[in-house]
Formats: sequence, C-alpha cells, structure tokens
Amino acid sequence: MKKDIETNNLNRLRILVNSLDYNVEQLDMLSVALNADSKMGLLKSVDLMDNYDQDQLMLDLSDKMKLQSFTQGWNVQIDIYSTLLNKWVGSSQNQSPPPDDLAEGQWILDRSQKLFSMYRKYDQFTVRVTFPKANLENLLDSAKLENNDPFFYYSDSIIIANRSFHTTQVQELVSKMSPKMRDKNEGTELITTGNIDYMVSFLKAETLGWYMVDYVPLDKALQPIVRTQVFFYITCVLLFLSGMVTVIFFYRKVQVPILTLLKGVRHLQKGDFSHRISRTSNAEFTILYHNFNHMAQQIEDLIENVYKEKIISREALVKQLQAQINPHFLYNCLFFINNMNRMGNDEAVNAMTQNLAEYFRYTTRINDPLTTLEKEIGVVRNYLNIQSLRINRLHTQINIPESMMSLLVPKLLIQPLVENSVIHGIEKKQSAVLIHISGTDVGDRYSLVVEDDGSGMQPEEIQSLLHRIEQPLDETMGCALWNIRQRMLIQLGSKASLNIAQSKLGGIRIELIWDNSSQPEE
Repeated sequence: MKKDIETNNLNRLRILVNSLDYNVEQLDMLSVALNADSKMGLLKSVDLMDNYDQDQLMLDLSDKMKLQSFTQGWNVQIDIYSTLLNKWVGSSQNQSPPPDDLAEGQWILDRSQKLFSMYRKYDQFTVRVTFPKANLENLLDSAKLENNDPFFYYSDSIIIANRSFHTTQVQELVSKMSPKMRDKNEGTELITTGNIDYMVSFLKAETLGWYMVDYVPLDKALQPIVRTQVFFYITCVLLFLSGMVTVIFFYRKVQVPILTLLKGVRHLQKGDFSHRISRTSNAEFTILYHNFNHMAQQIEDLIENVYKEKIISREALVKQLQAQINPHFLYNCLFFINNMNRMGNDEAVNAMTQNLAEYFRYTTRINDPLTTLEKEIGVVRNYLNIQSLRINRLHTQINIPESMMSLLVPKLLIQPLVENSVIHGIEKKQSAVLIHISGTDVGDRYSLVVEDDGSGMQPEEIQSLLHRIEQPLDETMGCALWNIRQRMLIQLGSKASLNIAQSKLGGIRIELIWDNSSQPEE
C-alpha cells in the first residue's frame, strides 16, 4: 500500500513538473521564435537607420513582445537589449546591459526582484525572458489538496512555497531531506518530525533545476489508496499507450526522414555528390528531399564546371598569351617604330606606340575573364591600327549595334579571330584588303561575325578544322579557335557555338552565336 501511494504521489508530482517543464520550454522557444522574426533581423543594422526608422522599429518590436507577454497562463516579460543602441527594447525598467558572465539558456532566480530570468545572445542583440516567482506559487496553490503542502526547493535552503504553508514544519523537513535528495532526481522518503511520520515525495524539474517537494502525514496518505489504485493503473496504461503511439508516430514520420537526410549529408561530406534520396515521406519531408536532390545536383554541376573552367582557363590563357604576345609581332612593331623614327615620321611613331601600349595593356591583364563587347572592340581597333601601319592596304569595317556594346563576353574573344584573318588571310594574298566585323541582336540570340577577303579555305579543310576544334587540344593544332569555343561553352552556356564557312568576300567567315538567356553576369 505504501508503494502504491508513493508511486501515486510521484505521478502526481510528475504531471505538475511536466507541466512546469512544458511551460518553461515554451518560454525558451519564445526567444528562439522571436529571433526568427524579420523585424529582429533589422536590429543587426539598426545603427544605420535614421531616428524615425529606429523609433518605428522599437515600437513594432515592443508591440510584438507585448503580444507574447502571456503564454500558457503565465505572466511573462520579454526584453531585447540592442548592443548597437546600448539600450533595452520593451517595458523593462532595467537600463543596465546584460551581465558579461551570464549563463546563456539557464534560468536564474533573482531573489531581490523575485524573478526568474533567462538570456540568449544573438548577433548584435540579447533576448531576455523573465517570469515572476508568483507563477510557481500559483502552481503550488493549484497542487495543494486537503492534507498535502507542496513547495519548491533549491540548494542552500532556497524555498518557494504555496501561500498557506507551515514555515517551521517545512524548514525541519528540508533539513532532514536535503542530504537524502543529493544526486537524485526523484524519490520518496519517510521522515519523522514532531512525533509525526510524513511521506515526502520529491521530483526534479529539469528545466529549472529545482525540486518539487510534497509531503503528507502517513496515516492520512493511506486513506485514499483503494479509491485511487484503479484510477492510477488506468492512467498509467493510457499514458504508456499514448506515449508508445506518440513515439512510434514521431519515429516513422520524423526520425526516419531525418536519418535519411543525415545519411545524404554524410554522402556529400565524403564527396559523393551523385547521391540522391529516392525515399518518399510526408509532404514536408518530400519537399526537403526534392530540395536536397536539387542542391546536390547544383553542387555537382558547379564543382564540375569550376574544375573544368580552372583547367581550361589556365591552359588556354597561357597558350593564348603565348600566341598573342609573340616575338615576331612585337619585333615587327619595334622595327617599324625604329624605321619611322629614322625617317622622321613622328606621327607614325606616336600612332604605333600608343596603339601598341593600349593593345598590350589590355592583353596582359588576365585577372578578369569577362569584359564588355565595347572594350573588346576597342582592343581590336588598336590591333588593326597597328597592322594598318605595317600593311597599308588593310581596311576594316565594323558594324555592331549599340545595344550589344554593353554585353559581357569572354576576354580576347574577337581579337584572335581578327589576328587569324590578318596573318592567314590578308598577308597571304596580295589583293586582299578588307576585314569585316559585324554583330546582330535578334532578341533571344546574339551573333558576331568576322570575315575577310583573304585566301580562304576549301570546304573539306573547313570541315576538318571544325572537327579538330571539337576534340581535346593537342600540340599539332593552334589553340586560338579551340580556346574561344571552350570559353564560350563554359561562360556563355552549352548552346553557344562557333561556326566556320566560306565568306562571300572570298575568304573565311567565322560566326560566334550564343543565347540571350545565358548572358553572364558581373
């Protein structure tokens, strides 16, 4: 019978303590939920606002905190301390900042103010949640029955009791109970004081760290045993069944999907970016699975593209610069300058020097792989001005719409094509004089064309060249066209293309095409 009574009393305390823990946990969640509010995010930059916006934000946050001032029947006070403004937001009268040595996430009783306080620090602000000691006194009042006298106990004989407790009797019980309660979370002890035997039950509230203690005279505790025994067992069975159902439900609906996501994350941590989740679950986790798979696909594509771009860009830039800054071109320009200087043609020397400087300033800056089409055409003009000083018969026509000049394109996209036209077209044919550069914007696609009236190529030679630039780069072929095509595929999308055909002018026509939707961003 004593065992049944002890179990019954502990279950009654457990219900009360669970209710207390639930309410305190809800208060913990208030600080977390408040941090997720969009208004709270503005506190991180409140020092950048003007006075009106600051005052409006303070009012909005104060109203929000007032709405949260009563939770689960408890009186609650929520305050926010802004580090940037060095003041509290809310109805708190405390103007001092939070203590530096505060125990974050722990509830501490301020005996002078009779308040329990808990602090949570975030970036640029601290949230404090407080509730009065009277909340626990109200709980004890509601737990008081005919013969019992519940109270809360903490170390150093700190006691919170109901409003009708017996002070002397409680102090005597605490002095005898405190050694037996050490290192225990719950239990029941028989204590004799004043020639009366008491059954004292205690249970520790995990959230606050306080013990809820209830005592009742032993002779009165035995009276309701018959009446409560059946009810107790029925309650235990129902609680057990509901607990089992809850555990099974949450295990299947929450735990298993979470474990599946964790497994997928571990695969990503190990570098297996091809892993996908094929399991089906409830609507929320199905969305998470879909987003996980989408994220893994994007990461896989990004890593592949970045890896390819680094390798291709490194090799292409080195070979491209070697091809463009070749000694023969530079020596010819220097010899031209020397000859013009001897002849006293200062105008030609100045023109060659200025264009040569602009050309090499542009081509040797390789940090940024993208440039505007206007700048690319500018370096083409510099290059053609240099060549026209050497080749008097060289003429150029550039017809590109103004709407295309601001487009971002890979750096040194057109100049190598123009250089090919000069070296392989104009210089090899004495009657060749013209290089024509044009662009078209048809709304959803862009096109750039470089053509000349040079020596040209046979159709079978063109097909062979197109086939070769689609293969991996080797030492038997030039890198300019291959380099341009690879950079277009990476930076302008997989639908970008490089076409080679015979020009109506008599030479070669090279056309670069890419979609408007794949236009790169700065």
